[in-house]
Amino acid sequence: MGKRSITDTEIALIKAMLGRKMKNSDIQLYFNRPDRKVNSGRITGIGNGSYSNSTAIVAATQSEVDAFLANPPALTPAGSAQPDDNPLSQANIVGYFSKGSDGVWRLGGGETDRCECKANFGFKHQDKWLRAIAALANNAGGLLFFGVHDKDTKGPNGEDWSHAVGGLDSGEFADADPADFSTSVKAMFDPTPVFGIATATVDGKTIGVIHVQQHASRPVIAVKQVGSIKEGDIFYRYPGQSSRIKYSDLRAILDARDAEARAQILPMVEKLLQLGPARSMVADLDSGMLTDGGRTLQIDKALLEKLSFVKEGQFSEVEGAPTLRLVGDVTALETDGKPANHFGMLTRAHILEAFLDQTHPNDPTDYIRFALEVGQNERLPLHYFAGLAGMSRDALVAFIDSTSATPIKKKRYIDWTKPDAAFHAAVGTPKGYLTNILAGNLPAVTSPTVAGHIGQAIQAMPSDATFDLPILLKLLRECLAVGASTSAESFLRRGICRIDELSFS
Repeated sequence: MGKRSITDTEIALIKAMLGRKMKNSDIQLYFNRPDRKVNSGRITGIGNGSYSNSTAIVAATQSEVDAFLANPPALTPAGSAQPDDNPLSQANIVGYFSKGSDGVWRLGGGETDRCECKANFGFKHQDKWLRAIAALANNAGGLLFFGVHDKDTKGPNGEDWSHAVGGLDSGEFADADPADFSTSVKAMFDPTPVFGIATATVDGKTIGVIHVQQHASRPVIAVKQVGSIKEGDIFYRYPGQSSRIKYSDLRAILDARDAEARAQILPMVEKLLQLGPARSMVADLDSGMLTDGGRTLQIDKALLEKLSFVKEGQFSEVEGAPTLRLVGDVTALETDGKPANHFGMLTRAHILEAFLDQTHPNDPTDYIRFALEVGQNERLPLHYFAGLAGMSRDALVAFIDSTSATPIKKKRYIDWTKPDAAFHAAVGTPKGYLTNILAGNLPAVTSPTVAGHIGQAIQAMPSDATFDLPILLKLLRECLAVGASTSAESFLRRGICRIDELSFS
């Protein structure tokens, strides 16, 4: 007999799990490794004593089994991976599959609260896999496999294809830009689930894999309706299914979040009590304001540009780095009511607002990168942010080319950096608005239709036009407030881009 690959401790656990009437396929999940497969036959052999010296090994106690199931080492690749372990490596992915006696490769353990299978993939019906991502993020994280059959799937001759590797029937998953996944997930959920994607080859067939991390700020909530997903839905991964969360599980998430918040803020409260109200103030990291309830200090915009904030924004230290580091002097001053903002997640609305308000973000290149890697091919002002970053047009083109956007998207945005790229001649009503605007007679923004006409008029501004930039930006801001989320918004974005290239290119 060859050298055993299963330890005595593992045999004892397997015997106890069989004593609990657990299925062989469920037990497999806990003992399969990338470098070692534990098939159903071996588990049966341990149960009936035919495997090695399993008869002489005493089954583990119930408390030992409970402790093992609470923290199973086999689940590490689908949960929080170790620093030197990539959950999306080919070896780790293949390690989840094993070849059965019928010659078919299957997902070991099948679908669990950490693994879900989809026979195919498509962006057309994305609600099917979006809900699975949210469900895994709201539980303990895990893996979503595409090209792997669901439970009880039958082959053409009635054979069992449960959890069998079938492979993807198209290249839509493999050929998709990672930004396409990111755009769909960001638009669907808040907070945004953290995930990674990869493809792997199992039994000569290509499968797609999405690894989802447990979200640190659960619950992840749907913000709009798409297919079977409704606004406000909270999904949770249960063994074998991703469904709307039960009250008890939601209560547990909220209780854990409250406990963590109390643990994070307690050191601050203790420090405040130690210092006393005369020597302490509270900082609002969004508005840049310091207050003790009576006095208020506003951090100067010039200083806000130089502040360094860690990404997590928590009341604790992360890997030894201070949560907030101020460089410079903080002084009291009169505020104009529009403190500079710092966003946890950038959106296209932030880009437009930053341009219209002429704010100076900490890293203006983030705004350019967003347009390329997350934006949906819409026109956004880039010259202003390139200027803040000290980029010439050639440097801007080089930066665009260095992003992870698709070649087609890169070419489109490079073309949009050329002189007069946003210009489009006005006709009809917009042409009349343009004449009035150039004459200094600003129209009243009374409806989305008027806002759209103003956007078309500004898009037709001639290259030699003279205008008062602050006044025109104020007009565009009024138009956007009226025309946002309507057909006028596209014209307004183009008008904004025209002002951007006339003023900052």
